[in-house]
Amino acid sequence: MNTSHDKFDLILRGGTIYDGTGGEPFTADVGVSGDRITALGDLSAASTVDDIDVSGMVVSPGFIDVHSHDDFHVLASPDVEHNTLQGITTVIVGNCGFGAAPFDTAAKRLGELFELPAEIEPWDGYSGYLATIDKFQPSLNVAALIGHNTLRLDAMGNNQEVPPSIDQVTHMAGWVAEGMDAGAVGFSTGLIYEPGRYSTTDEIAAVATVAGGYRGVYSSHMRNEASGLIKSVEEAIIVGNMSGCAVEISHHKASGSDNWGAIERSLELIDNAREQGLDITADQYPYTSSSTRLAAVLQNGTLTHGKGGLGRVEADDVLLATCAERPEYEGRSLASFVDEWDLPAEDAAQKILDEAGDHVYVVLFMMDEGDVRRVMAHPSTMIGTDGIPAGSKPHPRAWGTYPRILGKYVREEGVISLQDAIHKMAAKPADKFNLPGRGYVKEGAFADLVVFDPATVIDEATYEEPKTPPTGMPHVIVNGAFVVRDSVHTHARVGRALRRGRE
Repeated sequence: MNTSHDKFDLILRGGTIYDGTGGEPFTADVGVSGDRITALGDLSAASTVDDIDVSGMVVSPGFIDVHSHDDFHVLASPDVEHNTLQGITTVIVGNCGFGAAPFDTAAKRLGELFELPAEIEPWDGYSGYLATIDKFQPSLNVAALIGHNTLRLDAMGNNQEVPPSIDQVTHMAGWVAEGMDAGAVGFSTGLIYEPGRYSTTDEIAAVATVAGGYRGVYSSHMRNEASGLIKSVEEAIIVGNMSGCAVEISHHKASGSDNWGAIERSLELIDNAREQGLDITADQYPYTSSSTRLAAVLQNGTLTHGKGGLGRVEADDVLLATCAERPEYEGRSLASFVDEWDLPAEDAAQKILDEAGDHVYVVLFMMDEGDVRRVMAHPSTMIGTDGIPAGSKPHPRAWGTYPRILGKYVREEGVISLQDAIHKMAAKPADKFNLPGRGYVKEGAFADLVVFDPATVIDEATYEEPKTPPTGMPHVIVNGAFVVRDSVHTHARVGRALRRGRE
């Protein structure tokens, strides 16, 4: 314990500390000076500018959302309330192959969801994106993955169904080098989406090898999360071994009722790969529904044969979440359009796309609760929201992921312990993505902290009212400053761009 500071900027007194390591909790005061935790212990004799009694509360590291799609949203809505109000102090963006650079190509996808403020100018590569984060300062920290789909579109334009030339692969690899030099944490793919679905394992490994040279992470929305789950996990392992990257399996699940239970085999594959020395982990959101583009639902035959990467669902299992051109459609089931228009489900979905364009997102009910629990309890699993907070009825995971785990799966059902949950939410992702100084409550660490009531914390976001903040989580601190105080957002703009391996 360091009590050399006569005066602190903030002392959190009497809280139960879950330090992120997964070890047993302990009671201590937390002293904060500037942006760092500078003392941990009995600070009863110390003075402070701001003194808060948090006895009966948990003090934990700020949560790190390892699967975020807020690349543009952190600039368009810098309070990032859906994240900060649920204890997230750092997001890792650039998932599922869609990243923030090159700017013009990225803006065609991400800019449709989140319009950037007029004062933000186009940035040059990932160095420019991270510099823009530092200049604009959202309320939380941002680390970035380099998105393969964005690079492929930039390299190949509309000619996506043919293999890339050597020059085109070199073009993609050059952007990965630029991004990793700038401090990106790794490289991501979205192999169920256009245009990543046309890429081969060799192409992916060739581009990922650049990230591997920097000891980066390969994070993949795999090619198939349904009947091809096992082969897709095997492909991710192959890419990891070929490229030298650590591997992150995005939103680990088995889609479609025909495939429930396959999680046991995919977890075995992960265990075997870990035993053979591969650094492979996964992430998860705690729901039995997913969210994706309606166009991807059609491309994968999800409403008909179900042989694609999403499995088979019925029209009743599809809810429209985001439909900017037809906002009155949001919150309705696809089945309601089938009835209204007297069309087969696939034709009704296509009519919606014809009317509203490709940027329509849906919620799909297609997972098994038992599988969700098995994935959550597995030591390879970390937590991510996969949230896309656009439209009036986004998936509730965007607002409720972390308090749902703490309330439902820890307190009420005992699927995992509280210390294990916090380890999966904070220290484990900080170590995985090489974010030094984050993810722990310890002296010298950055003061990214969450204070919550373990007896009452719970998600309040529902499918009917998804934009509802949690209860029982009064304080969130980012870089030593309150972003949420007494459950109210302070509008503090104190976030930073986080660069791999650098404090």
